[in-house]
Amino acid sequence: MQEFEHQLQLSDLDTHHTLSKKISYIHDIVCQNYPHIDRLAIAKYDRHDDILRTYVGSRKGNNPLTLYEAKLSEVPSLLKLARNRETRIINDLRVFPDSKSTHSRRILDRGFRSSYTIPLYNDGQFIGMLFFNSNQCDAFNESNLTYLDMIAHLLTSLLATELNQFITLYGAMKTATQFTHHRDPETGMHLERMARYSRLIAFTLGAAHSIDDEFVERILRHAPLHDVGKISIPDRILLKPGPLTIEEFSEMKTHTTKGRKIIDAMLLNFNIKCVNDIEMIRNIVAYHHESMDGNGYPEGLAGKNIPLEARIVAVADVFDALTSVRPYKAAWSNAQAFAELERMSHFKLDPDCVAALLGCQGEILKIQSDFAD
Repeated sequence: MQEFEHQLQLSDLDTHHTLSKKISYIHDIVCQNYPHIDRLAIAKYDRHDDILRTYVGSRKGNNPLTLYEAKLSEVPSLLKLARNRETRIINDLRVFPDSKSTHSRRILDRGFRSSYTIPLYNDGQFIGMLFFNSNQCDAFNESNLTYLDMIAHLLTSLLATELNQFITLYGAMKTATQFTHHRDPETGMHLERMARYSRLIAFTLGAAHSIDDEFVERILRHAPLHDVGKISIPDRILLKPGPLTIEEFSEMKTHTTKGRKIIDAMLLNFNIKCVNDIEMIRNIVAYHHESMDGNGYPEGLAGKNIPLEARIVAVADVFDALTSVRPYKAAWSNAQAFAELERMSHFKLDPDCVAALLGCQGEILKIQSDFAD
């Protein structure tokens, strides 16, 4: 009977649950053998920004480290592990030299006393860090390391599978979106900037809006797909230099519903069945033109009835459109765009999302520098 229950738990890894739920299942299995393993967590590495970000995890009680990021180059101990492909055991975190850093202090303050850290690789590329933590000192030794290393290989496979699946999906969708943007007179790096503005807004809103690390990473991945439906809009409308007629604007508005149909077809063709990702992608594509006062389209949703991811993407998209050169306008300064966002927050844009973006002006400048046209 015990063996059958164990197989049932492992079968959950073949489902379309989120990675965080799968990690929780694995943690449960680990605790059956080693109940003193109190936390299991993955931080994902972004090579472009050299940032290590909290991503998914499981622990007994509240997670001590969420919505946190740090430059890998500024954490020498982890940088050494990543470069040398070394694992690390610390059996008393209180005497570890890095114990005064923010992430170490949070771990210590929640009662963790020992850790086992493993760098993760996919096709030779460093993709993140796996952390095992225990409330006990001297929790990691030869009696459990072989087992935990096997778990680390399993988690690497799960993370790599998720990343590779969405690299493929995103590549296909980005190609479709690029076809749109070859026809639509928007700047080349618009999608990169607005995706990062979206992540910045989500990260800043944080726990106050029940946003976790997975939500932040998903919105970065999916925000660039918002206008994929424009590929279905005729050139006579999409490329028209002057104002659209009422009839033309009505057809332009269909890019939201047509985009959702395109997304549904691509998700079906690529066999993507993760419920959270599907819902977010469809919401972004369909509802990024809804307005807080209910006067948007396609469904006239209002206020909190507009999905949060769509409200976030709307602010990011409008801000980048204002601060970018278009054939019909010069780029606005950031100050001018901030003032316009504040004005629009009274009727069109979510005021919390606007405030979140306006509070990150230093990060905005960096995004604009890194992804300039």
